[in-house]
Amino acid sequence: MEYFYLGCLLVSIGMLVWLKIFDVRKSIAQYLNLIIVIISSFGYYLLSISRTLDEALLSQIIGYVGGVFLPVFFLFLVLEICHLELSRFIKVVLVLCQCCIYGSVCTIGRNELFYKSIEMHRNNGMVVIDKSYGPFHMLAIGSMYLYLLLAFVVVIYALTKRKSVDVKNAITMLVLMAIATGVYAVEKLIGMEYTIIPLTFDVLMLGALIPIYDSNIFTVYENKNIINEQLGNVGFLTFDKNKAYKGCNDYMGNIFPELLQYRLEQTIKNSSRELQNIIDKITNIEDIYISSSKKEHIHVSIESFLLGERYYDGKIHVLTNSFGKLKGYTVELRDNTEHYKTLALQERYNDELAQEVDKKTRRIKTIQEKTILGMAQMVESRDLSTGGHIKRTSDVVRIFAKKLVNTDLGLTPQFLDLVIRSAPMHDLGKIGVDDAVLRKQGKFTDEEYDKMKKHSEIGYHMVNEILSEVEDQDFVSVAENVAHYHHEKINGKGYPDGLKGDEIPIEARIMALADVFDALVSKRCYKDAFSYERAYEIIEKDAGTHFDKQLAMVFLSCKEELEDYYNASEK
Repeated sequence: MEYFYLGCLLVSIGMLVWLKIFDVRKSIAQYLNLIIVIISSFGYYLLSISRTLDEALLSQIIGYVGGVFLPVFFLFLVLEICHLELSRFIKVVLVLCQCCIYGSVCTIGRNELFYKSIEMHRNNGMVVIDKSYGPFHMLAIGSMYLYLLLAFVVVIYALTKRKSVDVKNAITMLVLMAIATGVYAVEKLIGMEYTIIPLTFDVLMLGALIPIYDSNIFTVYENKNIINEQLGNVGFLTFDKNKAYKGCNDYMGNIFPELLQYRLEQTIKNSSRELQNIIDKITNIEDIYISSSKKEHIHVSIESFLLGERYYDGKIHVLTNSFGKLKGYTVELRDNTEHYKTLALQERYNDELAQEVDKKTRRIKTIQEKTILGMAQMVESRDLSTGGHIKRTSDVVRIFAKKLVNTDLGLTPQFLDLVIRSAPMHDLGKIGVDDAVLRKQGKFTDEEYDKMKKHSEIGYHMVNEILSEVEDQDFVSVAENVAHYHHEKINGKGYPDGLKGDEIPIEARIMALADVFDALVSKRCYKDAFSYERAYEIIEKDAGTHFDKQLAMVFLSCKEELEDYYNASEK
């Protein structure tokens, strides 16, 4: 039996590795379930090689991690699949209850809470424990069936009340949980000496990986708050490769209310002409994808159409999995009514056009800046240690610029405005840094730090790509330099290129002061916030080595404004 349990352990470890490589959402509940299964399988393996009662009891305690905690964490996974959420308080209470039960497990051999009596015998050289059960064992069994019942209630509620739930995936999760519970019940009824629970756990998690992975590919809920806030005029609609409906966001539902009557996996029929034209276009992009190298991103444009009094256009994108295999399509629609109204005004009112264009230009600039800020916030949301850093550094640059404009350094208000607009993009390259590094709670190793340093080079290329169509080349140049060189040092010991002195663009030298100051006075997972005075001392000490000395002196003259800003931010 030891090889059987060892095999179960290796399979569970393999699933964790697979999840790490291919999962797109990095769900905490998924990882916790697999870790619990690994610990439990390890306990059963230790039991198979135990030679004494004490060793066997310790192995039992480790193995019970799965029996006690897996039901509650698997319930959390079912809730995720059904797009439902328990309050943090309820989650904590449920986990604490299981902790109490597991506490009784840890007393096995010392009292009668979990096992009333314990004896052992050997069968083919393996220790087999004969026991009678105490009250907490009955409680553990009761909790397992309770969580199965709760999962059943969750799925039934989701299927009857929420159309955004994938029926197949939800039922699959419920069936898997019922099978695992049933196997345990059968084992107890027939009195098996050797348990196959580790195999059941593996089957449970292996079966769950597929619907979870499928759900992650098609979900339209990831980052929906940021998307709705920053890109509120963009609709998203997804189909699988067979053109079955897989979901839409609220904005798309407002454009095509008929979508709200369909469940996931249904084929859309008898739709409006505009929606049917979009569905028909999927055939075109499918042909393009088949004839392509399948390496580049494939999309086709949707020609502008009038719906009611609004003009819409957009794109249809190919949706693939981690192996490049076609899985479906995402339709992206944008409201461009303002654009077409502007064209109409141009034809009719030449005199009024200048004012209207100026108004629209300012709006487009605002949308552009909000979009860039939204992207930066999405990147920052992955970094557990720098919450609010993007906004604060941007505001610090704005405060700094007001002082710089009155110096003899020759910096114009127009140039400083470009630096202010570029500030939110300085850490955009962190989107290319691995989660394991970016989300680490603590100091980096040398290898991890080398990976983190690559964000400046990645950020430069991202800014170049994002702003490639922007006509203001001065803005593009300033934004590229801010992202690329804000970690360079005057003494040449910075990165990525080790530039010295005036070789470093002045916009990057300005950004470096704001970036470091916020890092000093802000609490991070690896340090407490420094006092203002301590931060000023460090900047003054490093003026001429890390920072541009003239800029550093001007920055230190902003003490009152900086402290007022940070003190107000804390309220």
